[in-house]
Amino acid sequence: MSTQSVRPSIAETSYRMFDRPLHPELFDPVIVGRIHSERGDLTVGVCEGGHYLQFSSGENTIVEVTAPDQQQLSVFGLQKTYFYNEQAEVLHETDLPFLYHFAGEVDVVDFGVFTRVQLELEAECSKAFLSHQFQPQNRLLPGALSLVRVEGSHRMFLVHTFHTFPADLAVLRTQTLIELD
Repeated sequence: MSTQSVRPSIAETSYRMFDRPLHPELFDPVIVGRIHSERGDLTVGVCEGGHYLQFSSGENTIVEVTAPDQQQLSVFGLQKTYFYNEQAEVLHETDLPFLYHFAGEVDVVDFGVFTRVQLELEAECSKAFLSHQFQPQNRLLPGALSLVRVEGSHRMFLVHTFHTFPADLAVLRTQTLIELD
């Protein structure tokens, strides 16, 4: 019996930011959500390895990807790549015609704390913008869970994601803020 998770190890997971659109089929999303507004369009998809987020306003597009680093993506338009680890917070900002701010942090915890956080996130799934729990690959650990919350107004979008990595007893939290003029 395999104990391999659908999620890669958190050590193999990276954040990548592009300044151009990427085709969503590159990510094989299990669930996708879209928000259309006068000022821009936001698309978020949950994938086995994490998520992708694409925001377009006029001629400008930004795409963030949290996924296994081994996932083949174009280097054309790639602006930043960071690996998540338990030592540091990942921060990235850029100023296009809109302000983009990203922060991501990993919490590696003991089994009891991980189980409690997983249960709390499962209880929040019904209120989330997007959520998906993958089938467990091991009878002793829950299935990996992804949850996306989105807040917005005519001036901004705020996206929070939570991804659990059961094999690593880790939770990845990200926050993306897009501020429009």
